[in-house]
Amino acid sequence: MRILKNANTASEFLYHAGCRYWTASILPVVAGTTLPFWLRPRGFSFKWIAAIEFLAAAVFFHGGFSLLQSSAQNRITLSRPEHRLAAYGCICIAAACLLGLHLNSRLVLQPGVHKYIFIVYGLTALFAGALYVLPPFSFYRRAGGEVILAEGLGMIPLLGAYLIQAGDLTRKVYLISLPLVVVTGLWIWIDELAGRIDDENAGRKTMVMEFGPAFSGRYGVSALAGLVVLTILLVLVSGSVHPAALVSLVSVGTLLKIVSVSWNEYGVTERMADMRTYAFMLHLAVGSILAVSSLAALFMPDVHLG
Repeated sequence: MRILKNANTASEFLYHAGCRYWTASILPVVAGTTLPFWLRPRGFSFKWIAAIEFLAAAVFFHGGFSLLQSSAQNRITLSRPEHRLAAYGCICIAAACLLGLHLNSRLVLQPGVHKYIFIVYGLTALFAGALYVLPPFSFYRRAGGEVILAEGLGMIPLLGAYLIQAGDLTRKVYLISLPLVVVTGLWIWIDELAGRIDDENAGRKTMVMEFGPAFSGRYGVSALAGLVVLTILLVLVSGSVHPAALVSLVSVGTLLKIVSVSWNEYGVTERMADMRTYAFMLHLAVGSILAVSSLAALFMPDVHLG
């Protein structure tokens, strides 16, 4: 019985830590970690330990703010009352910060890069998390929180992962984060369409609710789907990713399915829940392809588009 109770407690903890959404942080980290194999920054030498540390820090960071959000939403249970969720969230964020400080102490920067760049990066990540979760901001309850979350999960982890490997941030690094920002935004948007009634009951005011389900399901989803394709083409043409990333355009079929169903059945909760799964799979596919494509440079080192 004790084993079963411990298993249930661990499962509940992971749920409140947002484990079902961890891929939104993990895939950008992997993409940023492999990107130097393609962009070949000066003096690049892959740092295994630093890569593992940063991945762990990203998971702690994501889990910590998810726990704080669960606490703020008063998701209280017998085994995880509100004050415990907040305490565990602070512990996770503190662990991420300690890992970040260790990474900063061993960071080798490119000439001309400001020595405090990683500290500024870390403070920016903390500010984004606080802006989304903590009062008086609490943007998880407000319109505009979707933008903070998409950038916080799609861009910030990638930038940090690349920075610790290459010691610099360039325009191409920011560009490659754009498809991940947009597919994350689409996932969030579909999730809000699927959970619109629950959000209304909880008093949340999301952008989907502000624009209305019809406009959000038709034009909002269509715009985001179009941006997914455009940003993938942009990073390909700019040479920010290996040409092998062209494979990611196979996701167009999934995008068309999401747009078609959202256009006609935006008000059907069950169908939008199905599209939420499609959006998750789209994020998984695009993120994985962008991450793996950079490794193709190990086998085709002389292929460049830009």
